[in-house]
Amino acid sequence: MPDVPTSTPLPAADLAGLFRALDPPPFALVRRAAPDGTTTGPFDVFVGTMDTVRRVTDLPSGPALPGGGPHTLALLPYRCLTERGLDCHDDGTPLRVLRIRRRHTAGHAALTAALAAVRPPGDLLGEGAGFDGSDEDYTDLVRDLVAHEVARTGLHVLIRRDFTARLPGHGPAVAGELFRRLLAAEHGAYWTFAVYTGGPHGAALAGASPQGHVTLRNSRVVMRPMCGTLRLPPGGRPNPADLVAFLRDGKESEELGAVVDAELAMLCRISEGDVRLEGPRLRPLARVLHTECRISATAALPARHTLAGSLFAATAVGRPFADACRVIARREPTGRGYYGGLIALLGHDDAGNEELDTAVLIRTFEVSGQGRLKLSVGATVGPRSVAADETAETRAKAAALVSVLASGGPTPEDGAVSHGRAGRGPGGPEAAGGPATGEEGRVPGDRTRHHQAAGRQPTPPADPAWCPSVTAELDRRRARLSAYWQRPRRPGGRPAPRPPVLLVDTAGEETAPLAAMLRGLGRTVEVRSAHPAAAAPGTVAPGTTVVLGPGPGDPLARGDDRVAALRAMASALLSSGAPTFGVGLGFHLLLAELGLAGAARARDGAAGQREIEVFGRRATVGYGGTHTVLAGPHTDTLARRLSLTLWYGPAHGELVATRGSRTGGVAFLPASVLSVEGAELLDLLLP
Repeated sequence: MPDVPTSTPLPAADLAGLFRALDPPPFALVRRAAPDGTTTGPFDVFVGTMDTVRRVTDLPSGPALPGGGPHTLALLPYRCLTERGLDCHDDGTPLRVLRIRRRHTAGHAALTAALAAVRPPGDLLGEGAGFDGSDEDYTDLVRDLVAHEVARTGLHVLIRRDFTARLPGHGPAVAGELFRRLLAAEHGAYWTFAVYTGGPHGAALAGASPQGHVTLRNSRVVMRPMCGTLRLPPGGRPNPADLVAFLRDGKESEELGAVVDAELAMLCRISEGDVRLEGPRLRPLARVLHTECRISATAALPARHTLAGSLFAATAVGRPFADACRVIARREPTGRGYYGGLIALLGHDDAGNEELDTAVLIRTFEVSGQGRLKLSVGATVGPRSVAADETAETRAKAAALVSVLASGGPTPEDGAVSHGRAGRGPGGPEAAGGPATGEEGRVPGDRTRHHQAAGRQPTPPADPAWCPSVTAELDRRRARLSAYWQRPRRPGGRPAPRPPVLLVDTAGEETAPLAAMLRGLGRTVEVRSAHPAAAAPGTVAPGTTVVLGPGPGDPLARGDDRVAALRAMASALLSSGAPTFGVGLGFHLLLAELGLAGAARARDGAAGQREIEVFGRRATVGYGGTHTVLAGPHTDTLARRLSLTLWYGPAHGELVATRGSRTGGVAFLPASVLSVEGAELLDLLLP
């Protein structure tokens, strides 16, 4: 196969030659969803050289090819989180880079003919297949996690377990066969792929990921947070009543909002404004349906730095993100390998501008050079989790993909049916999907064996959005998301400048979106870390409003050095007379220093949406953080002496806002996508 600067069709004979080579070069087979979401047409074949780099920012940046196109495919392991200073097991999994030397396209018929010529094993499920660790062990782990970390902080965290097997054969033909079966099993994946590292004993990754993560195209950065799962009935077409009930589920709606908030925080760190929120929309796959939002902003960084700043998708980790990383590092005994990481394609458009596309490494087989297969699956554990249900979910997820390994793989019809009951399933896009298994949740050793022939591509389920009741429900869901982030910015439409803001970062993920919103409201914003000297009164320029930002922590905790330092900062700012306001934890710190806080109580969830009375209006707002603050017996009297107005929430004694001429704050998060009127309320709060 000669080197070519542009993509050319690859005959079946050449593809078969790639699969049967004694010393095959590294290659990748990739079918990506088009911008309109369709996944029909040929797939890409990339052939090149494979090496490793130390960091994401070491990925190659070019050069641009004539006519544009990708130059690098990268496999980012979960351990790359160490580059962001986040906790994880550094298991040494390599950050692999396929430097693309030849680019081709091929169709399903060519793939089928090529594999028929090399005859890979029909049954890929070898002996000794099963989970590492028993169901009882996983159930106990989840139960203990709910009783401790989750009960204390309200976080949601995805905890994995591994299904392993030894393949009866492996090599480039097996990688191609896994790719073929995954194409037949899942028509709606964002990426379907197989990557082979080269040589007679190369390693491989093969998967059908439903979720894209970060894309860079036309000078816009796009992220696609996804959450919520509806299992589809036989035939793949959901009942409109079931779909409406799914969309009305408040828990599902809040969880999607929390995931969008987590990725909005990433987006605001790697972009330079003009943030836009679209959705939620429906993403049907072969046997499940998800809800998905699209958030975008003006690009500010090169592709590799955009990638480095967006590690990783919240749906594969949890939220609050940093807390979930710490829990995963404590609770999972080994490193994750590539699970939860990214597969990324870097290149240029025909004008020479950088492009980037990525998919989350879930629903993915990892195959070692010795033929050891690993499939990681996980359940998202949260305040409402039932341990036995989460264990059953992991078995169902594994079963959905294990049938790909069985003799012949799934039939086209298997990709569009579910043998379980239709209804809402737990978890996000790392939820049960792919081919049906005949009996939900059965995996080896209770092995369900399939002897079916694969052939043509499955037919996608009909688009369920045709139903007026579904359309109306999606419109209602959109109306309960932030009006500010959904409103497109127009040139010349920025508000008049307002007094500058010093935003103190108290280690909250929400700091970056809050800064972006303040800038959009006409403020010049400087962000400083919450070091005691950073916001000392002498460092605040005259005419500047100080905003203590959101973050985790109990504002009344004794013996917590971090909280003590933050309270000392708040006290010094109030004593100086500098206009000082707070959001989330920052608000709670001010209440404590003003003597208005009676008690702090752990929140029963990491995020939520509520309707409250505040600033003389009824508003729908989103919450985060780990604690809420209650008034004491003399709070109202003291507030009157300080000329402060208080607002209370629905819970008895809960303080949600206060406002005066030089201080005030709100317990909710104005920049959350769950705060419908957040921008207006933030504008009313600040002088």
